[in-house]
Amino acid sequence: MNTLKETVTPRSPSSSAHHLLVVDDDVAVRIVARAALEKAGFVVTEASDGSTAVRWLQTRVFDGVLLDARMPGLNGFDTCKAMRKFLNDDPIPIILATGQDDDDSIDRAFECGATDFAPKPLNWRIIIQRLKALIRARESENREKARGDQVARMLESSSEAALTLDPTGTIINRHHLERIDQVFSAMMLPGVSLFQLLQGSARVEAEESWKASETKAGGEAFFIRSTHDHDVLIQGRFVLGLDGERFCLLSDLTESWLADKRMYELVYRDSCTQLGNLNFITRELNAHFEHDIEQVGHTGLLRFIASNFASHEARIGRAGLDALAVLIADRMREVVENHGPLEDRGKRPALARISDSEFMIALFGLSDENLSAELAAAVYASLNRPYEINGYTFSLTWRAGVTDSSKSVPVADGFIAATACAANLGDGTGLPIHVYSDDVQLDIQRNYEIERLLRRDVLRGRLEMHYQPKFSLATMSLIGMEALIRWNSKELGPVSPAVFIPAAERCGLIVPLSQFVIQEVLDQMVEWRNQGRPRVTVSINISGSHLNTGEFTRELNDAIAEREIDQSLVELEVTEGVMVDGGSRAVSNLEALRQTGVRVSVDDFGTGYSSLSYLKTLPVDCLKIDRSFVQNITHDSTALAIAKAIITVGHEVGLHVIAEGVETHEQLECLRNLGCDSVQGFLTGRPVDKLAFDQFYEGPSSQNAAA
Repeated sequence: MNTLKETVTPRSPSSSAHHLLVVDDDVAVRIVARAALEKAGFVVTEASDGSTAVRWLQTRVFDGVLLDARMPGLNGFDTCKAMRKFLNDDPIPIILATGQDDDDSIDRAFECGATDFAPKPLNWRIIIQRLKALIRARESENREKARGDQVARMLESSSEAALTLDPTGTIINRHHLERIDQVFSAMMLPGVSLFQLLQGSARVEAEESWKASETKAGGEAFFIRSTHDHDVLIQGRFVLGLDGERFCLLSDLTESWLADKRMYELVYRDSCTQLGNLNFITRELNAHFEHDIEQVGHTGLLRFIASNFASHEARIGRAGLDALAVLIADRMREVVENHGPLEDRGKRPALARISDSEFMIALFGLSDENLSAELAAAVYASLNRPYEINGYTFSLTWRAGVTDSSKSVPVADGFIAATACAANLGDGTGLPIHVYSDDVQLDIQRNYEIERLLRRDVLRGRLEMHYQPKFSLATMSLIGMEALIRWNSKELGPVSPAVFIPAAERCGLIVPLSQFVIQEVLDQMVEWRNQGRPRVTVSINISGSHLNTGEFTRELNDAIAEREIDQSLVELEVTEGVMVDGGSRAVSNLEALRQTGVRVSVDDFGTGYSSLSYLKTLPVDCLKIDRSFVQNITHDSTALAIAKAIITVGHEVGLHVIAEGVETHEQLECLRNLGCDSVQGFLTGRPVDKLAFDQFYEGPSSQNAAA
């Protein structure tokens, strides 16, 4: 005799797993079924015969039944009938499985109440998907039924409050006013005119609803909204009564209204700055283009991107970045509100923060397409001023993209994408503001082509190295060289490093490119050593992205050791930004390399953070005075003073100081008088390939430079 025996732990009421009843007299089949179904996330109960299965169904709640048709005793067809009789109108899915797939068996399965039919042997992937689909359908049907029951109960028991009014609108009686906001209900006293309690639009709407209730059942709704700092929303409607009386039915919608407001804030607002977000700006543009497309005037969109926004987190923390975002938003609001040319343009501008470091302004009804670019320039000037957070003063690096409805398709997504195209075109060009046009699109396409060809040529090793000599100012003898990557594309011709290096950064090629440079330079050093050339330091420019990788130190050390190169002849040139980025591993990597003898030089010193104080603590051997100071050193007192300060402080902390970009004899003599250690530039030698570099072992290319 079969007895009920639980084979699984009962699911808790909060469990989301579906509970299946598997009925089969073959224990092997049940074992396979349990393994497959439990793996798919179901809870399984087993029964070995139809009678046991029916009793299980009477004592437990199941989400589905998998039933074998051929069983001793009560077979699967009769078991299914018994189950349906007990379940009444509950559409629990029952799949009947049998080794017979003839028409009679199929018809019999459905006649006895099976939801579906499955031939044996069972394909468990199909069975699992069928079960899930059938269970979802049943749950959907149950939800619809519950929803209908709920609506019926709501109609039976209203949550409205009511006022009985005389034909003039004076309150006669009150009913269940505890159901609405107590501030308003306290004022609704018998003998008081309802219309006198209402102000502004609420009174106008109520008077219109009163008139409409004379001819319409239920009248039209009016709304009593919040006043001052009291948030409330009450809906009212008038119903005609006997002898000219009216009933005013009042529903307190405050809770749902506040929930909607909170949802709106979550969906459409940046919680930090209280500006709109990307959803907001998209909605505003779509609404404008859909409803106001025939409106006279231009629509403009401005995007501002702060490239180094996140880099300041190490100094001011996350809270400081939030405070910075608020300052940015305040500056944007101030410029927009005070920008004269935007006055009397109709719809107010829409401001948004679409990411941590990206901000937008949408302008509507502009009389001139140039107004967008003019406002962009004004906002840029304001955003470009220094910021101060927690006593730390700094600047942000901004770029901006602008588009106008006369130049972009009037669709929100396309409009927003156009500003991204324009802004990103300015990345690396030195120009802060770009206006979208067909030319911009062509430039973007050209950038994509550059990235495609660069990827191909980097992977195929088609770039080459040039070398620019460095000379001692004291003896004018060769003391080193800088390795410079060059790309002569078969399709594009010579491409400037100022173009292809930012392209490598954008498309993720900078690390492979940097690895290629290291291998090429170290191989060339070995070749020169084998030729008996004098031992001089070779400088290699390393990107921050490569320097921050965890494998950089090991890879470089292995490459140097493999070639048996003296570490002191290898010098890494890095930018100031890399050296002071507290959140990166660059500094620790450089410290580890210096311990092996590798030298470190700070490139373009004076153009970035320019903090002389960090020179004592960071792993630095050499400072490079940027060419922008060198070029002006003979006629600009500020450039002269900066160069002098760099040389003085550099020597005080024991650093070698080199000036790059030396092009005239006057510049060279000025640097010599200031005590600079060495020079590099067109005057003493242009970058050349490895074969042409031999000449510099004898001295500078210009004999006058050696004088």
